[in-house]
Amino acid sequence: MSTDTASTPVQENIDTPASQDKPKSNAVARVVLPTAEVDTDEEGPEEGEEEETDDGDFLADFPDDTEVRSLITSWRPYHEPFAPRQELELVHARIGSLTGLRLARFAEHLKKLCLRQNFISQLEPETFHQLTKLEELDLYDNKVKNLGEALDKLSSLNVLDLSFNLLRSVPERLEFLPSLHTIYFVQNKISKITGLTSCVNLRSLELGGNRIRKIENLDSLVNLEELWLGKNKISKLEGLQNLKKLKILSLQSNRITKIEGLEELKELEQLYLSHNGIERLEGLDKNLQLSTLDVGSNFIPAIENVSHLKNLEELWMNGNKIPDLTALESELKPLPNLTTLYLEANPCQTNDMTGYRRKIQIALPQLKQIDATYTRAAQT
Repeated sequence: MSTDTASTPVQENIDTPASQDKPKSNAVARVVLPTAEVDTDEEGPEEGEEEETDDGDFLADFPDDTEVRSLITSWRPYHEPFAPRQELELVHARIGSLTGLRLARFAEHLKKLCLRQNFISQLEPETFHQLTKLEELDLYDNKVKNLGEALDKLSSLNVLDLSFNLLRSVPERLEFLPSLHTIYFVQNKISKITGLTSCVNLRSLELGGNRIRKIENLDSLVNLEELWLGKNKISKLEGLQNLKKLKILSLQSNRITKIEGLEELKELEQLYLSHNGIERLEGLDKNLQLSTLDVGSNFIPAIENVSHLKNLEELWMNGNKIPDLTALESELKPLPNLTTLYLEANPCQTNDMTGYRRKIQIALPQLKQIDATYTRAAQT
């Protein structure tokens, strides 16, 4: 995208009714930045490389007393409807510094700030300390290495997204964000889980795509309902015993060899363990609320130890070492809610390509989907 294109916003104002004549500007405004085509095959800059940025005031045409409902600078089309929201989006605008935007002028109303796909490396405390009503902050795909004291005054912040940045550790000073309930720190360079002790109200934690080797320091997160740790370097299921409200646990693409340590997760509904090194289906005796179990692409040789999971709806065991379908009757037929079963890329399928699907349908007539194909039961 060329900088001259990005710095020429198109403004659209929708005036308020005459009956609401007020001294302040009460317009619902949109700012759309036309974007040139981007070559998606071109790799982004490495850490330390400088990018050409445009740090002008994209919102210069709006007076300082503008009541923000929706100020959008992004790729959205003109005809897209908007519900009244106090939010500001500056997406893919080549912003390197926020100083020129004078965001403090919107502090009275601003609740959501989205700054995705820019080149922001530092958050200025003098700017963010004034945005005290902010509830959501989205800095996905920037150059942030640390937060410093910038967010210390955001006591109402409940969603923080710092995915695809340059974090080497969980940011410090999260204790100043008592309302925080959702964190996204995906695809950074975090090697250890730290700094979350004060986040007792946290409900969802996303740390996928980092360099974490151990599940630890989560004991205080007693209200956590979702934990996403896929694509790390974790070798053992541990440190989860205090997360009694956990409903979703995702550890896909790690180095786990055994299902264990889940005894206290009695409310667990979804478990994702595909692309690991698991050698046996076990360790789920207490997880009676499971509705989705994904253990695809492991080294599991048999379907076993699941007949007690009466709430199970989806079972993914594709890409394992299951030799035959003899366990369908004993292990899966007792599951009244099971509607989806993936067993492709096992020897039981590759060695019996013609009879595989028919045998499953006869044994489990309640199934609505076998691998990626729907059954006749799905049409009734």
